[in-house]
Amino acid sequence: MGQTPRSHSSSSPSRRLSRTDSSKEPLFPGEEKDHDPSRRSFQLRKIIMTLGASVLTLGYALWEPRLLQISHINLKLPSFPVSFNGLRIVHFSDAHLGFHTGMKELSKLAARIKEQQPDLICFTGDMVERQAAPMRECVPVLASMTAKYGKFAVLGNHDYRGQQQQDVKNMFQEAGFTLLCNEHVIIEKDGDQLAVTGLDDALTGSPDPETAVAGLKQHVWKMLLMHEPDYADYAAPYGFGLQLSGHSHGGQVRFPWFGAMTTPRGSRKYIQGLHYTSRHQMPVYVNRGFGMTLLPIRFLCRPELTVLHLHSDNESNHS
Repeated sequence: MGQTPRSHSSSSPSRRLSRTDSSKEPLFPGEEKDHDPSRRSFQLRKIIMTLGASVLTLGYALWEPRLLQISHINLKLPSFPVSFNGLRIVHFSDAHLGFHTGMKELSKLAARIKEQQPDLICFTGDMVERQAAPMRECVPVLASMTAKYGKFAVLGNHDYRGQQQQDVKNMFQEAGFTLLCNEHVIIEKDGDQLAVTGLDDALTGSPDPETAVAGLKQHVWKMLLMHEPDYADYAAPYGFGLQLSGHSHGGQVRFPWFGAMTTPRGSRKYIQGLHYTSRHQMPVYVNRGFGMTLLPIRFLCRPELTVLHLHSDNESNHS
């Protein structure tokens, strides 16, 4: 019996896909596209990492306001009275009550202040954000703060912003703070004196250092409380031994290598920490503040409570 011939038996499937001629036409016509899976995977990972880093950064920026830093600063000061050697000053600033800061946060701060056993407590302005009302419930907390030689305060520009500065002044008085506005108070110990001096706000008030030091003898060591740190260049010629300020918030948002992204008028030169004026070499300490303004975040700029330990350069010669 003869075999039935197979259709297309002369070429197998593999042979049919092979090219037997010398033509350079592509086997599969069309333009080749880049489908590199490793590149696509890298791009996807980069996007996910960027989004993840942004979320983590924002989360940390919202968390950092709770991370209070206590900074201990030791200073040896010329002409500082020996009887007050080792004086411990607790310095805080810029609470901005009413803007994401209230009685709960201030109560925690008061507990930390108590732990430091201060000889003096100094507040350098902006107790409220704008309205005085949020300070009302905080008066008992402020009253609970105690120090051996008293507690002192000055006003900042935000204390004036709502035009309720008189209410702020009254509540400071109720809380037992001595509010200094172009004036001074003398503290005495073992025959030595030092003066705590405070000036009115430089942006919204009328600072008058000449009036503030009027009547003080030249040998009396003077400390200045002033909201805006850059005012130090004006204050230094009046013979102050130290200026304490706030206002800048340290920039509130800082980045590595760049530092503060922005600071308000009055804190463009002295932004955070310890500085010395070029003339008279007056030390200026700028507290980063406790509260916030504009945005309810801090980034690489933790809220600060400063404890200054003051010593006399002359203590070794004192008999």
